[in-house]
Amino acid sequence: MTFYPLEKLHQLYDGYCKSFRVAGKDLLLLQNEGQPYVITNRCPHMDAPLTRATLEPGSLRCPVHGIEFDLASGDAKGSLAGCLDPLEKFTIAYEGNVLGIML
Repeated sequence: MTFYPLEKLHQLYDGYCKSFRVAGKDLLLLQNEGQPYVITNRCPHMDAPLTRATLEPGSLRCPVHGIEFDLASGDAKGSLAGCLDPLEKFTIAYEGNVLGIML
């Protein structure tokens, strides 16, 4: 596996949201309530990019159709819960003061 650096830790803050292309994958790094997340930058509903998604405490809302996802589980909330695939999440890795992922 290879470490892919994404961001220095001191650059992160609640509301941080930035897209990256890593090993052919479109990723989104975000931070919500002090917790960083790396997800695929697409909504599982209709593949809309999530770069302009709204962050709410513990959740992310797709900018296209307003579908809300729980960040901890990746699952859709509300009436679509169980009907959609969850957000694809990646395990975060650290090297010194840099956050990234292993692929």
